[in-house]
Amino acid sequence: LLPHEVGLPRYFSRRGDAFVVKPSAADDEMETLLLSGAMHYFRSLPEQWRDRIRKLKAAGLNTLETYVAWNVHEPRRGQFRFEGAADLEKFIEIVAEEGLFMVVRPGPYICAEWELGGLPYWLLKD
Repeated sequence: LLPHEVGLPRYFSRRGDAFVVKPSAADDEMETLLLSGAMHYFRSLPEQWRDRIRKLKAAGLNTLETYVAWNVHEPRRGQFRFEGAADLEKFIEIVAEEGLFMVVRPGPYICAEWELGGLPYWLLKD
């Protein structure tokens, strides 16, 4: 699901200090304050995601921010992983279903108090 398929705006722009969102090209603009909280999908079990996302929303936030850790998705050179706690697509779908905006912050370096800042260990061997 894409955000606009669950009723979230599809078009973003910036006017001064405000984000302007539009559900479609034909709709009127509306200013939106993005209130964001971080949740790193790879730090929790997939069966916990929806509950955690709902708690973030219940706290009054409308945007979820997450890192994408390279070492989670390519633990060995050329071996990619996108299942279980690494199922980024499923995580994004749940965020959209719960009606939140999302900021995805891919690496390569993410810091996030994560081993090697999310860089895969095999980089040190080459």
